[in-house]
Amino acid sequence: MEDDSADEPHDLTRLPPRRSEWNSVAVIGGSQEDDLDLALGYLEAAHLLACHWIRSGTNDALPIPIYYNFRHAIELALKWNIRLAAACLRRDDVSVPGLVPDELDRFLGATHAVAHLADRLNQYLGLLQIPPPNDRIGQRTQDTLDWLHQLDEKGQTFRYSTVKGGKGKGLVRARPNQQRIDFDAEIRRLHETAWLLYSGYSGFLDAYAEAQADYYSEMGQYMDY
Repeated sequence: MEDDSADEPHDLTRLPPRRSEWNSVAVIGGSQEDDLDLALGYLEAAHLLACHWIRSGTNDALPIPIYYNFRHAIELALKWNIRLAAACLRRDDVSVPGLVPDELDRFLGATHAVAHLADRLNQYLGLLQIPPPNDRIGQRTQDTLDWLHQLDEKGQTFRYSTVKGGKGKGLVRARPNQQRIDFDAEIRRLHETAWLLYSGYSGFLDAYAEAQADYYSEMGQYMDY
């Protein structure tokens, strides 16, 4: 029998008892793991932390980790949607700079800037055969992405207390001025945007890709005759 007395949810120095050998196994990695899988993981982590913060009352140790998890989920979801949109464009024989897989990999591997990723996704959506207003990121979502970029331009602000301040400046405080914020409102805004990018936009692009496959399949059958 496990000692249930060790299960103290508010004691950060202890973890719950092990449930069982089977339930304690996790599966990670493999050829099928992709950015969308990781985006969901960071989004779920952010969701759990945000729910805990809302239900348990303010805890000033949690906002920065919550910001970070939501932001990283958004970054990964943007990158996945860019890859998916690029694949659709290549299937339609659209040719633009940066669309070749190797070039796209270099771009996505070199940037953490939400604004740059949003710009690239908007570019690709505009080149697909999609009527307005779905040919670009919705304004409400775009506003949140712009705001998030202002909060953390390079993907460093929510990782450290100090960040590189630019040429000759050395390290500077990531948050130099103490401030009070409506954190509840901000995490709801991030939660909505993260889920839209994860399930809404990826689902829409998946449907576009499936329609493409059906179309080209029918065209191939027609040409065979």
